[in-house]
Amino acid sequence: MELCELKNNYKIPNHICFIVDGNGRWAKLRNLPRKEGHKKGYEVLTKMYDYVREIGIKHVSIYAFSTENWKRPDDEVQGLMKMFRTAIKDFGKKRYQDCKIEFWGDLSRFDKDIREGATKIMEDTKDNDNFHINVCMNYGGREDIVQAVNALIKEGKKEVTAEDISSHLYTKSSIDPDFIVRTSGAMRLSNFLPWQSTYAELYFPKVLWPDFSKEDLIEAIKEYSSRDRRFGGV
Repeated sequence: MELCELKNNYKIPNHICFIVDGNGRWAKLRNLPRKEGHKKGYEVLTKMYDYVREIGIKHVSIYAFSTENWKRPDDEVQGLMKMFRTAIKDFGKKRYQDCKIEFWGDLSRFDKDIREGATKIMEDTKDNDNFHINVCMNYGGREDIVQAVNALIKEGKKEVTAEDISSHLYTKSSIDPDFIVRTSGAMRLSNFLPWQSTYAELYFPKVLWPDFSKEDLIEAIKEYSSRDRRFGGV
């Protein structure tokens, strides 16, 4: 089946998220440094942007680097920083000119060039609406909620609503996810969008992210389409 056929025959999520798990294990199985797994994973990611857009999905979010990932070996972390620099440079290319690109998370811990590059990309693309790419960097779901509540306290709020919190999260300009795909078979969200994902459909294919293919995406969309989403109703 080709990607274009999915739009006419299956339900398509408005917002798909990828927890890109398994890069390190992919590298280890090939006796390569873990950073090589992340490099291969980035190659897959750039293809996935094109695939999901062809299907008709308007929002794609990536869990690229969590607040806990700083604990990883320095060589691996530096490899990820190099990948982020590549991504920021790539987002300036013509193929992304009609996309709205956001970086969700606390960017303050990154080096100046990464912070400034990410900020510039967000400013340059803020008015675009054809396709939305969201990259979670130094992101943690609990921390996201805490910073939202603290912002509300600073505004003088004595009581808050769910809408108040949603409007102060890093994700405030986006819609909630419909479908979250975590590769490698691990069946957990690992602090990824806990507030926003309360009614998202979850899918845990065993394939490692660097091996995740167009065919795997098609199978994922077929699985999503088979789900009966009732949002608490009957």
